[in-house]
Amino acid sequence: MARRLTKPASIRSDPWRSRKWNEIVRGRDPSPSDAPTIALLVSWYQVIEQCMDDIGASGGVQVAYQNDMGDIRALPKLSTMKQASAEIRALSRQLGLDVSPNERAQAKAGRAQVLSLVIAGRKRKASQA
Repeated sequence: MARRLTKPASIRSDPWRSRKWNEIVRGRDPSPSDAPTIALLVSWYQVIEQCMDDIGASGGVQVAYQNDMGDIRALPKLSTMKQASAEIRALSRQLGLDVSPNERAQAKAGRAQVLSLVIAGRKRKASQA
């Protein structure tokens, strides 16, 4: 009997994180060993969400600030968002979320077809021997 994926307490206790977890696993069949990776993915989504909220907090979009020396600098949140975006892409790829369920089914069917051809070829060679 296959073990069921369990939502970690740190995810269950936060409504935003819990909704994001549900969104990620909906329609998929992740294994229990995927739980830490999914939790990390949820955390990166929360980081990027917080950065976006902070950047737009003043009613517009703030992408730069002036430091005490008078220099104009990019907001550090932009670098954080860039890192979060890269982490989200990598974790999504690791979990197979960057492939649609239809594409996943087609890939499985393709592998099954190749395997069937290999088995048939071996049977044919064995019968000729």
